[in-house]
Amino acid sequence: MWGERMSRGRAPKGARRRGRDWLMGALGLALGLTTLSPATAAPEHQLCRVDQLEQCLDSLSPRWLGILTELWPGEPQQSVRRALAGQGGVTLLTEREALILLDPASLKRNHLVLLDEQLIERPPLRNFRSTYYHEIGHVATRHSPWLDRLHRPNWPEHWPEEVLADLYLFWHQLREGGSLDELWAQVHLRNLGLIQAKPDWTHWTTPILVPLLCRPEELREWSRRPLEPFIDAALSWQSAPPLAQYRLLGERQFALTRPSIDQPYLAADHRDRWAALLQPTLEWLAVDLPPYLARHQLPEHDTVCTWFR
Repeated sequence: MWGERMSRGRAPKGARRRGRDWLMGALGLALGLTTLSPATAAPEHQLCRVDQLEQCLDSLSPRWLGILTELWPGEPQQSVRRALAGQGGVTLLTEREALILLDPASLKRNHLVLLDEQLIERPPLRNFRSTYYHEIGHVATRHSPWLDRLHRPNWPEHWPEEVLADLYLFWHQLREGGSLDELWAQVHLRNLGLIQAKPDWTHWTTPILVPLLCRPEELREWSRRPLEPFIDAALSWQSAPPLAQYRLLGERQFALTRPSIDQPYLAADHRDRWAALLQPTLEWLAVDLPPYLARHQLPEHDTVCTWFR
């Protein structure tokens, strides 16, 4: 389990905390609503939208203005845009404060996916509820003991933060009565992050999310608990996924040029689970599944959850 398998090769706690104190990247953020529903109270934070930038900057403390212009030199307006760098938003954290920068317009863009030389366009998966709750999740879980337990050697440093933020998203959506389709949308978003020139392994929380979605009744029951007991229930039964093996498969499968050799040899169990993690998203993309999987020497599953129960 996580506590046993994560104990070796862990970075010093102080060094990792300093790294996440001032910046946490975010894949997407909210459209306009700045308060959460009555399902749960929002952790304290400031919200700064690009489409209301002057108003936002007028309300920021000198400390936040100083942090922004130090990390991204220039006028404050330029610093905010540079911090976002075309993303939906980023979350900045100090030890006691949080600032979320939003670019609502970016959430309206369709997804363009180049898969085996085929360009696929699909409507945006990001919406206010999912993206804003994910960002709030960074604030709500900033001191969770799971940040250290989830740390993996030779894996992106901020992956634990993204796992916990997505679990907060699940918790909050379920407490509002959200559907499983809404939760699966986050899996698709994470998988799409791999199908690009520079795969986004930091945000690839799919190996944690899919096993939970394969136990929907338990997931709903756990969501009735407070946040930390929910996270404990969601993670304590899961074994650490073979992330290094998945990365080997992904680097071959999603390379922009065809590999000169076949997929790396890995145990059939790893390949089966890798295919099961991706198959729901490939179906959402309307990929012709049998030939695609055959080209990449991967199995097709009648029921992907068989591998995660």
